[in-house]
Amino acid sequence: MAALTVVLSTWSERQDKVEQLRHRFSQIEFVVPSNDAEYAEVMPRVHVVVGRLPQELLPHAHNLRWVQNQGAGVDRLLTPEIVDSDVVVTNAQGQHAPQISEHVLTMMLCFARDFRKVLQAQRDHVWRPPGFNPFCLEGQTLGVIGAGGIGRALAAKAHHLGMRVIGLRRNPKERPAYLDVLVGVDGLHGLLRESDHVAVCCPLTRETTGLIGAKELRLMKSTAYIYNIGRGKIIQAEPLLQALKEGWIAGAGLDVTDPEPLPPDAELWDLPNVIVTQHTSGSVPDNDDRFFDLLEENIGRFLNGEPLLNVVDKEAGY
Repeated sequence: MAALTVVLSTWSERQDKVEQLRHRFSQIEFVVPSNDAEYAEVMPRVHVVVGRLPQELLPHAHNLRWVQNQGAGVDRLLTPEIVDSDVVVTNAQGQHAPQISEHVLTMMLCFARDFRKVLQAQRDHVWRPPGFNPFCLEGQTLGVIGAGGIGRALAAKAHHLGMRVIGLRRNPKERPAYLDVLVGVDGLHGLLRESDHVAVCCPLTRETTGLIGAKELRLMKSTAYIYNIGRGKIIQAEPLLQALKEGWIAGAGLDVTDPEPLPPDAELWDLPNVIVTQHTSGSVPDNDDRFFDLLEENIGRFLNGEPLLNVVDKEAGY
């Protein structure tokens, strides 16, 4: 085989990290295309892609063997051509669990302490906000749909806040101590009925697309809140809007939306019981460093013929 060629498709601004890889793996050609034309030119000889993979270039990827995704979600990457191929796909599962779990907790606490009214009162120079109605998370129930890396991190934090936590996994196994209840997909409706807060932390797959619709939202308490840090299409857009406007549920914290980006004229922006955080939950300054630690480890494993970390089940979608 010719010398290994790796495309770093989104790292033109991190030359320090690129040089770090070149220094450690001198036998590899690392290419950082500055535009799509350069990407297309190099694609026929590429063995590994890190980051963005334009679908129109796939017919030219004759030597592609592995794609390392920069995030946990791979729904945009798993085209039929990739799923049906021998290309191995790995993701960055677990890399964002600390900050995303904190992000969900922040939204939960904002609703609990009625911070939207408090902050508006500060802007208006009003000492006590009218209609101020706070409550405590302690003693309430959190339902986590998708008790994987992010869901488990959220569940553990909520447990330490004194919340009862119900976790849902496609394949429930041994229940960790921070989960009071662990259910499979057949336990979704029970989770929705019991929870004061529902966090959607699962990936977008065939099974989870539109998972939460009108029927599911109507099962929730009228005092309950729903949060989405998975993908917007997991919650059906029109039923969610109706539920929020008509009071089926108390509110929603949405880091992801359908559509995304959310159009400027979308009603969700202005609803008083909605927090929209513009897909920022995974953002922290050291994201690049965490990812490159994983990437270095996986490149070493790839060269040595060892199992890669975070291999995606392409049929399952995560």
